[in-house]
Amino acid sequence: MRSPFGRGGVVSAKETFDYLLSHCYTIWIKAQPEEHMSRVLEQGDFRAMAGNDQAMEDLRRILDAREPLYRQADMELDTSGSTVEASFFEIENNIAVEFAVGGSRGRCRD
Repeated sequence: MRSPFGRGGVVSAKETFDYLLSHCYTIWIKAQPEEHMSRVLEQGDFRAMAGNDQAMEDLRRILDAREPLYRQADMELDTSGSTVEASFFEIENNIAVEFAVGGSRGRCRD
């Protein structure tokens, strides 16, 4: 699952992240670090592992450092052990409920 608006590192771009938080309904899609790494590798991205025997520890440190920022999202979904389809279904249902009850941010807007 990829977002058209940003990936995990978007929280490090303060102006962009602040814009997303104030103008969009945001979702923190998270997974256990081991599953996160596995997904990255399955996508064919081996940069994190290239010559780095501390890659998992680096990932854990990055995720821990970013967690307070990720927690600012409107919704949090732990996808560990879930299929893409099940995760999408959960996101879809949560958004439907949020919009039905007049959520705080609604849809992206300028």
